[in-house]
Amino acid sequence: MSNASDITPSWFKKGVEAALLVPTAVNQQKFSFEHIGVKNNCHQIRAKKGFSMIGYTKMDLGIAKYHFEIGAGKVNFEWV
Repeated sequence: MSNASDITPSWFKKGVEAALLVPTAVNQQKFSFEHIGVKNNCHQIRAKKGFSMIGYTKMDLGIAKYHFEIGAGKVNFEWV
């Protein structure tokens, strides 16, 4: 789900936790979040969709990103 480690900011972990709690379009958690690093004093986050035979992974990623933002606080990072 993520590349969180001991040095990952707590808001990142809260964002991942929030994304994991919400239902997705087909109740599959085919997404992941990656803390890339810091650029120009802003944390860089990448969200990736996984593969599903059913589909809807792009929609699920949008749902997960929205809830990640709620849990993490949008002011703490930017998407890359």
